[in-house]
Amino acid sequence: MKKLQTTLDKITTLISAILCAAMMVILFANVVLRLIPGIGGFKWYMESSQYLNVWSMLITCIGINAMGTNLRVEVVDSILGKTPLGKKIVVIIRDVFIILFYVMVTYGGYQLCTRAKQAVSTMPQFTMGQVYTIFPIAGVLCILSAVLNLIVELTAKPEGGKSK
Repeated sequence: MKKLQTTLDKITTLISAILCAAMMVILFANVVLRLIPGIGGFKWYMESSQYLNVWSMLITCIGINAMGTNLRVEVVDSILGKTPLGKKIVVIIRDVFIILFYVMVTYGGYQLCTRAKQAVSTMPQFTMGQVYTIFPIAGVLCILSAVLNLIVELTAKPEGGKSK
C-alpha cells in the first residue's frame, strides 16, 4: 500500500507538472504571437490557462491526499498525537473530514456537469458542463486517495517498529 501511495504521488505530480508546462507554453506562445503583425495571438489562451491551472491543482490534491501531506491543525496533532492511539484518532478524524469535503466536491461537480449546458465563449466546441467534469473526477480520485492514506496510516506500525 505504501508503494501505491508513493506511485500515486509521483504520477499526479508528473501530470500536474505537464499541465503547468502546457499552460506556460500557451501563454508564452501567445505573447510571442501578439508581437507578430497580422496574427495577434490566440483568442482562447486565457480560458485554456485557467482550465489547465484548475486541472493541475485538483490533480495535485490527489497526490497530497494520498501522502497525507495536507494541512493539519498542529495544536490537535500536538495534544492528541502524543500516543499511538491518539495519532490514529487524529488521522481518522482528519481523513473523515477530508473524505466528506471531497464527497461534497464530487456531488457539487456532478450537479454542475449535468446542469451547465451553455457554450464557453472563446472555446465554442465545449460546454461548461464538459469543463466542469474535473470536479467529480478529481473528487472521486481524492476520496480514493484519502481512503488509501487512511488505510496506510491505520496499518502502519508504531514508531520504533519496523514497517515495510
